[in-house]
Amino acid sequence: MQPGVGPDKPNQTQFSGQPQYINQQIQQSQGAFPQQQIIIINAKYQPSFNFRYLSYAVFGLGITAYFILSNMRTDGDIDQYLRFLSEATCCLSIILTFVFDAVFYKGKADWQSTTGQSNTGSITGMVFDILFAGLVIIFGFMWFIGD
Repeated sequence: MQPGVGPDKPNQTQFSGQPQYINQQIQQSQGAFPQQQIIIINAKYQPSFNFRYLSYAVFGLGITAYFILSNMRTDGDIDQYLRFLSEATCCLSIILTFVFDAVFYKGKADWQSTTGQSNTGSITGMVFDILFAGLVIIFGFMWFIGD
């Protein structure tokens, strides 16, 4: 017999900081039901208002207006104004197409970051849309100044 240990208590070695009832503590920390992991398969970005469809519509309407206004023939100075208006409509529709597409990519990038997906492709698309819109603005400005 060891001193201080009675015959009714078994000899147990206990380290400092170690809980006595390890299995009971693990069960209490897990709760009655284990937590389930939710996995979304094939998640698609479906906004309530799709700016990409709006960009397609603006581009289509702009090109249509360009062809209609550029093919109208009248006498006098009105031809110059119609030509200027057709070119301005085309340029503005291209700019708005890039801007609306960038807005779409911004929403998609935010959605991807909240769902834990990589959003580098969306951010890259948004940056290129903004760069292309800027280029069209610069070339459009130079075109209209030259006329």
